Amino acid sequence: MINPETIRSAQFNDTYFPIVDGVVQTVHNYAEHMNRTAYTCVVTPKPMKKEFDDNTLSYDVFRTSAVNLSVAEYCLPTPKFDGKLKAWLAEKDPQIFHAHSPFFEGSFAAQYAKKLGIPSVATFHSKYYDDVVHITHSKAIAKIVTKKIVRFYNSVDHVWACSHGTADTLRSYGYGGEIFVMDNGTSFKAPDNPDALREKAAQTFGIPRDKKILLFVGHQIWHKNIKLILDTFKMLSEHSGDYRLLIVGNGYDEQAIRKYADSLNYPEGFVRFLGKIMDRDLLSGVYLNTDLFFFPSVYDNSPLVVREAASLGVPSLLTEGSNAAEAVERNVTGFTAAENKVAMYGEILRIFGTDGLLEAAGKGAREHVAKPWEEIIPLVREQYAQIIEQYNFEHKK
Repeated sequence: MINPETIRSAQFNDTYFPIVDGVVQTVHNYAEHMNRTAYTCVVTPKPMKKEFDDNTLSYDVFRTSAVNLSVAEYCLPTPKFDGKLKAWLAEKDPQIFHAHSPFFEGSFAAQYAKKLGIPSVATFHSKYYDDVVHITHSKAIAKIVTKKIVRFYNSVDHVWACSHGTADTLRSYGYGGEIFVMDNGTSFKAPDNPDALREKAAQTFGIPRDKKILLFVGHQIWHKNIKLILDTFKMLSEHSGDYRLLIVGNGYDEQAIRKYADSLNYPEGFVRFLGKIMDRDLLSGVYLNTDLFFFPSVYDNSPLVVREAASLGVPSLLTEGSNAAEAVERNVTGFTAAENKVAMYGEILRIFGTDGLLEAAGKGAREHVAKPWEEIIPLVREQYAQIIEQYNFEHKK
């Protein structure tokens, strides 16, 4: 029997720090937690726009060669042409490869795992069809790309998804194989000094303590339904002066989003763009100043930010029927509403107008939505052990 605690793994992704998104955070937490008991590394491209000191991480990172692109922060990884990568992996001797992207690094992982005679796992994280449509404005191109994505998932030994809704998305692309659902976790925990963190964030960003605070955290890209957030808040601001909206993050649509917000002519100070917050304590303080996390995205699958908010007792308002909403039970651990500003506006008024509802949902979210990575990673290790044992049996190792 294989001891799950001793399994050596390599994690592959097409983006990494200094870029920060949900998939990057997932890969980071996989590597950080598993590397505590057995060697775990990350294979990812060299950063294009900004340097990042990989020595600040607790695990090894191999940066493959890459070609710079003119699209935001992203690059074109070229691991197949990186002569040092194969020698480095041979030295590290991983027992399993885990791809978190179906593109260049992931394709290399799937192909090279076969040459090494070890199993490969691939997690489906994102709605790639939506991404391609957003970038190319072409459904025809998106269909071609999704067909290639399905071929990739057919090429690996095991396929995972981060939620049941995400698995359904992959099936809608045409994938017909088995899919194992492995939840995401959160690294946020209830702090020992919440009052100090809350006060520091309030002073840093000028957050009023006597208003109803709504918060969005995420990439500033239109297909996260940020227009719906701004339109809904316009109705709230016209209804009452008691609400404030905080928006945290950056992204390639940021300037267009800010311009649209300006066009809505909110009263001064009602909507605040706080930018990207890298200090985790400071971000925790922002959450602690928040009454309701407003995340109506239908693009996201299993957003870590919803779990971050939940870990600090902040319930989320999500779009009903979305993959993101799978994590919550309405009125118990969070809230949902139809994907339009009138429904969202009405739900917000109901939430704040019902005595004790926010507090109860916040408590429920903290207890049932906020799964720490310390609970998730042992499940990952156990699955790795089963996969390796099955692979070795089938290949007579």
